Amino acid sequence: MYVRNPMNIHQVSKVVLKPEVIDCIVFWSKNPKPMLARLDELKDYMYYFQFTINPYDKWLEMGVPKKEGIISSFKELSERIGRKRVIWRYDPILLTEKMDMQYHVRYFEEIAKRLEGYTDRCVISFVDLYKKTQQNLKGTQARELTMREMTELAAQLYAVAKRYGIAIQTCAEEIALESVGIKHGKCVDSALIEDLLGVKLVVSKDPNQRKECGCVQSIDIGEYNTCAHGCKYCYANFKDSIVVRNRAAHDVNSPLLVGRLGPEDKVTERKLFSFIKVPEVFKVGDIVGLHHPERYRKAGDVFGYGINLYKIVSVGEGGARLADVEQEVPKSELKPVAVDGVEDRWIYYDPKVAAVFLFDDEKYEGNSRDYTYYMDALGRMGDGGRTYKEMIGRKRLMYVHEVQHWLRKKDKREDGLEINEGKE
Repeated sequence: MYVRNPMNIHQVSKVVLKPEVIDCIVFWSKNPKPMLARLDELKDYMYYFQFTINPYDKWLEMGVPKKEGIISSFKELSERIGRKRVIWRYDPILLTEKMDMQYHVRYFEEIAKRLEGYTDRCVISFVDLYKKTQQNLKGTQARELTMREMTELAAQLYAVAKRYGIAIQTCAEEIALESVGIKHGKCVDSALIEDLLGVKLVVSKDPNQRKECGCVQSIDIGEYNTCAHGCKYCYANFKDSIVVRNRAAHDVNSPLLVGRLGPEDKVTERKLFSFIKVPEVFKVGDIVGLHHPERYRKAGDVFGYGINLYKIVSVGEGGARLADVEQEVPKSELKPVAVDGVEDRWIYYDPKVAAVFLFDDEKYEGNSRDYTYYMDALGRMGDGGRTYKEMIGRKRLMYVHEVQHWLRKKDKREDGLEINEGKE
C-alpha cells in the first residue's frame, strides 16, 4: 500500500501489509456491506470494526444507506466475527432546533435496542465545528453542545446503553464524564487488541494524535476527500467536487488509493515491526500457566484445578516438569502468565524467602504467611527512590516469569514469588 503525506503529496510511504508485521487492522465504516462477501481474504489478520450508526437522515448524511439495512449489516458482521470486534459509534453528536437532546435519547435507544447482543461497546463524541465542517454545515443550524449539555446527555445515554448491555466510552473528548459512568476510550485500543490476540503489546500512545486522543501507535492508510457518503459534519471531506475527482481517479491496480505514482513522487518504505511482546525463555523456578490445564492432574490445587499456575521444576529438550504434576508437560503447553491482577492474582511475595538473613546455626522457620498480592508488596519495596513496582513498569516486564528473572538478578537470590493454593 502506498500512502501520500497529506501535507506534502509527493512524499509517499510504502506500507508492507505482511501478516507478520501487522498486529491488527482497525476499520472505520458507516457501511461495510460491500466487504462482507470478502472477509475470508482477511483470514490471516486480526481486525475489528468501528461501525458508525447515527440518528441522522439524508439531510445530514446524504449518501448513507437506510438505517434498517445498515443495522442488518451490523448484525451480520457481528455474527461472522464476534460482538467484541464490532464497535458501535454514535458520533459526532450535534444539536439543531429539530434535533434536541431528547431526540438523541429517543433514537439512541431505538438503535441500542436493535443492537442488543451484537456489540459490547459504543463510542460517542461531540461535534467540533472546524472551519471545514462549518462551511459544509452552513444553513443547517447545527451547533456544538455546551459542557452542561454534554454531561446531561451523556448521563441519559449511559442509562439507556446499560439497559441493553452496552458500555459507553468517549473518543478524543476533553470533557471528563466518569461521574456519569463513561470513561475515555481508545479507538485503536491496545487493551482490546491484547484481548483479541491473547498477547501483551509493548506500545505507546500515538504521538501524532492530539492530546485528548488515547489511540496507540498505528499507521493511517486512508486519504482525505475519498468518502462518498457526503456527511455534512465530516472533517475528512473538504469539497464535493474534490471527492468526485478523487473517486474517479481510483485505479484498482494501483497501490495508491487515488491515482498512480508520478515522476515527482518520492517513495520511502516505512519500517514496520510487531508490537507483540515476545516473552523471555522459561527457566527453572518460573511460574507459568498451561494452555490446557484440565489435561494435567495438579495434586496441590485444593480448588480442583481452578488455579492455572505452576512452578517449573526442570526443563529439558522433551518438555518440562512442574511442581505437583506427575507427568512431563510438552513445552508447547507452557504459557506466560500476564502481570494483570487477574491471571496472576494467586501469587504472593514471601519476604522471608526473598530477603532472609540467617547465621550458620540458625534455621529458616518457613514463610511469613503473608498472602498479599505480590505487586502490592513490591509497591511497598523500594530502591534508589523508586519502588520495585515502578521499576518493573518502566522495564516493560509484562509476564510473571520476567518479573522473577528481574528479581533474581537484582537480589542475587531466589525471587520470592510463590503460588497461593488455598493456604489461607
